[in-house]
Amino acid sequence: MSIYIFSRPVNSGKTTELLQWCSKQKNIYGVLMPDINGSRKMLDLHTKNIFDIECTNNIYTAEPLTIIGRFRFYTAAFDKANQVIIDALAQNPYWLVIDEAGKLEIDGKGLYPSIIKAAEFYKNNPGNLLVTVRESLLADVVAYFNLAEYKLIHQLDDNL
Repeated sequence: MSIYIFSRPVNSGKTTELLQWCSKQKNIYGVLMPDINGSRKMLDLHTKNIFDIECTNNIYTAEPLTIIGRFRFYTAAFDKANQVIIDALAQNPYWLVIDEAGKLEIDGKGLYPSIIKAAEFYKNNPGNLLVTVRESLLADVVAYFNLAEYKLIHQLDDNL
């Protein structure tokens, strides 16, 4: 029962490194948000399904959007990602990965619901939760989610 926070500066390759690390793990669930062909996607680590999360042309969509900075995300995609994570808890995975906790989550949006449930779950159950957090938001995320006991890592290796 460990909570790991993988933190580095913005645009430092956290998701890319995480994708490579996750490909070597067994009994791993969760979501990554890689940039594929210039657009953010959501990757379900267990099923390997990829779905759109970033709306690249909001003029032609009637779907509700969640806006943060220059990004416009499909609100329904966050709902789907949260459900992927919450459903994963029932499998009691050895690794549950959430990419990432940031400004949206501190505002109670994005992946907030699943982070709350996963953090509570891994305080009392075996396995490991790994959450990415950009370095500039680390203190805010730790305080907001009341993560008193966690291990901070800046790179992933086979010893985790």
